[in-house]
Amino acid sequence: MSKIALIVPTLKWDGWEECWNSLLRDNPEEIEPCLIDNTHVNLGVPHSLHAGLVSTKSPLLAYIHDDVIVREPWVERVLKAFEDNSVGVVGFGGALSHGAPNIYRVPYDFRQLGRSSYLSNVDDAEIHGSRFSGDRDIAVLDGFALIIRRRVLEEAGGWPLDTPVGYVGYDYWACCIAHEMGYKVRLVGVRCHHLGGRSSVKVEQQYRGDFDAAHRYIYDRFQSVLPWTCA
Repeated sequence: MSKIALIVPTLKWDGWEECWNSLLRDNPEEIEPCLIDNTHVNLGVPHSLHAGLVSTKSPLLAYIHDDVIVREPWVERVLKAFEDNSVGVVGFGGALSHGAPNIYRVPYDFRQLGRSSYLSNVDDAEIHGSRFSGDRDIAVLDGFALIIRRRVLEEAGGWPLDTPVGYVGYDYWACCIAHEMGYKVRLVGVRCHHLGGRSSVKVEQQYRGDFDAAHRYIYDRFQSVLPWTCA
């Protein structure tokens, strides 16, 4: 059995195949490909993520956006990170802190859920934060690349389909649920580029979900782990 299911939901923007092929070039024997084609019937984000879970068998699930190009081998580095059984989620970009220090001591504001000290090894890393090419524990990962241990999602009962989490907040949810279960979240600084704004510009408003409701759900649901800071 392959070790990593590569799950890529797509609306097939003009350059999606270049991104898809860049991900498949490295160690293809280790990859179980799973393209979620939303061009005819758009499942929306949470149901696309869940479809990847139920339609694959690999122990690791790599949810990667269809506008990410990898510039260097990534599979071996990800597998190495998961050799530590305490690691639940791995990604290519993330922040050292998630949630304001006083998040539950003052009246709610969605900005209290912000992340800070962002690290990545994307082509324009310095625009978003700081460049980082190593491996380290992290507070929260960006959703453009989330590789999740299947056991985490199974223990959680799958993706949170009946909540406001979806287009907004699924990366927050994945990292918070892993922390709550006692797993580490790990950043692997693979050289890549997240083009951004490709399929997302095609997403109709009905699939974007409620920004405010998603943040409030994360705020209410994860008081057990927020704020989370890595030294």
